[in-house]
Amino acid sequence: MKLGYLTGDLAAFEKARRIGYDSLELFATAFGDPWETPPDRDKIGETRALMKRHDIALSAIAYYRRACRPEEVEPMHTALMRVFDAAEALGVRTVGAMSGFNSDLDWDGNIRFFADKFGPIAEEAERRGLRVAFENWMAAAHGPLPFHPTNMGGCPDTWDDWFRAVPSKALGIEFDPSHLYWQGIDPMRALREYRDRIYHVHAKDTEILEEQRYRRGINGGFFRFRIPGYGAIDWTEFISVLDEIGYTGGVAIEHEDPVYSGDRFDEGLIRGWQVLHPLIHPGSGRSD
Repeated sequence: MKLGYLTGDLAAFEKARRIGYDSLELFATAFGDPWETPPDRDKIGETRALMKRHDIALSAIAYYRRACRPEEVEPMHTALMRVFDAAEALGVRTVGAMSGFNSDLDWDGNIRFFADKFGPIAEEAERRGLRVAFENWMAAAHGPLPFHPTNMGGCPDTWDDWFRAVPSKALGIEFDPSHLYWQGIDPMRALREYRDRIYHVHAKDTEILEEQRYRRGINGGFFRFRIPGYGAIDWTEFISVLDEIGYTGGVAIEHEDPVYSGDRFDEGLIRGWQVLHPLIHPGSGRSD
C-alpha cells in the first residue's frame, strides 16, 4: 500500500515528500477541465517530472463531475475518455469517479441509467487496461428519498445493483469508510465482502455529534468528517483488514476536516500522516 492524499495542486508533490507521503491522488482538473478540453500536454509532462523528482507515485486520477441528466451523458463520456488519456500518459491504472443520480427517475430507472452510462465506459476501460472506482457516497436507499441526491453509492445493495447491471470487472469501488460509518454500516465487513471490487481507498474519519443527534435526529447534521484518527473509526483495524484481504493499492486521505481547515490545513495532513503511516509502513521513519 502507498499513503497519499487527494489534491488538485501540482505543488503538492513537494509538500507530500516533505511530510513523508509516498503517493498522491490527483484531480484530473490539474490538467485542465476534461468536460471542455483534452488534457494539457505540458501539465502532463510537468506532472511526470514532479513524480520523478520527488519520488511520489500517483495512485489514481480523480474526476467527480456527474452526469445526472440524459443530455449530460455524451459530454461525460468524452470527459472520461480524456481522463483515461491522462491516466495512460502518467502510467496510472485507476480513475476515481462518481456514478451520478437522476432524481426524476425511480431506483430501477437509475440503475438502467447507470448501465447506459457506464456500460460503454467499462468496455473502453477494459480495452485500455484501466479501472473506474466509484466513491461510495450518497443515496443509500432504494425507496423514496427525502432529498434529491446527485449521486448513488452509499451501501452494499447499491454496489450489487451496479455490478449486476454492468458486470465488467473494470468497474469497482473507491472505498471511503466515513460514508458507511455514520449510517451504521460496518466498514470492516464491507471491506471483506467486496475485496475483489475495491480499487482505491479514501481515508476519512467520522465524528458522531451525539448532542446534535439527540436534539435533531438523523436528518439534523449529526456527524462531521475528520482527519483519520480524530473520529470514531478504528484505523488500526481498518488497515489490518486491508492487509488481510491483500489490498496493495493507494490509500489517499480526503481532507475535509473542519478543525484543520484554512491556515491549519497542512497541520491536518501532518496529523493524518502521523496516524496512518506507522500502520501502513511499520518500522519506517519519516522521510525529510
